[in-house]
Amino acid sequence: MSLVEFPSPNCEFSPFSIALLNYQFQQEDLVRHSFKLIGKSATLVAATSLLMAMTAVIPAEAANKAGARCTKANAKTKIGGDNYVCTKNPTVKNAKRTWVWVGCIDSNKLYLESNTRLTTITDSAAKAITMLDTEIAALKAEAPADEAAAKVFDQKAADAKTKQAAALVEAKTNTDNATKVGATTTAGKQYTTNASTWTKAARSYELAAKNFERSAASLRDKINEVAKKEKQKLNVQQTVENSKVEVQSTLQNRKNACRPGL
Repeated sequence: MSLVEFPSPNCEFSPFSIALLNYQFQQEDLVRHSFKLIGKSATLVAATSLLMAMTAVIPAEAANKAGARCTKANAKTKIGGDNYVCTKNPTVKNAKRTWVWVGCIDSNKLYLESNTRLTTITDSAAKAITMLDTEIAALKAEAPADEAAAKVFDQKAADAKTKQAAALVEAKTNTDNATKVGATTTAGKQYTTNASTWTKAARSYELAAKNFERSAASLRDKINEVAKKEKQKLNVQQTVENSKVEVQSTLQNRKNACRPGL
C-alpha cells in the first residue's frame, strides 16, 4: 500500500507523499513533451520519405516535355525514349526555343537540300532546254535539204551497184572466153587481162555504192537527231518535275515530323 494511493484520515498529504506526486507529474509532463517531439519528427520523416519515393518514381525527363520552352540552344535530352534538341521549330513562325524532336531537324535538312537541288536543276534545265530548242530548230530547218541530198546519194549508190553488176558480168564473160581459147594464147591472155580489169571495176563500184549509202545514212541520222533531241528535252523537263515532287514529299515529311508538341 503506497502513501500516494491512500491519504491520511484528515485528507491531508504528508510531505513525502506530496513530493512523490510532484515527481510523477514531472514525469508525465516529460513523457507528453517527448511524444510531441516524436510526433513532429515522425511527420518530418514521413514527408521526407514521401518526397524520396516520388523522386524515385518520376523519370528524369519529366521536367522536359516535347514542345515545351527551353533555354540553352542545342541542348539535348531524351523524352519518351526519343532524342530532342533545344532549338527553334523550323515550321513555326517567330518560333522560340523549344524541345524539338531530332526527326524534325533531319526532315528539315532533307527538305532544304531537295529545295536547293530543285533550284540547281531548274537553272541547268533552263539552259539545256534553250540549247536543245536551238539545235532542234536548226535541224528541222535543214531537214528538207538533208533528205533531198540523201536521196541523191541513194540514187548514186543504186547506179554504182548497177555498174558493179555489169562489171562482174564482163569479168565473167572474159574469164570464160579465156578458158575457151586457152589462157596461154594471145587472145586468152587478153581475155584474162580484161577479166581482171572488170573485176577491179566491180570492186570500185561496190566501194562507191557503200560510200554513197553511208552518206545517205549520215544525213538521215542528222534528221533523226530531231526526235532524239526532243526526247532529251522531255527527259530534262521530267527531271525538273521529279525534283518538284521530291520537294513536296520532303516538305510533307517535315510538316509531319515538326508538328508542335510531337
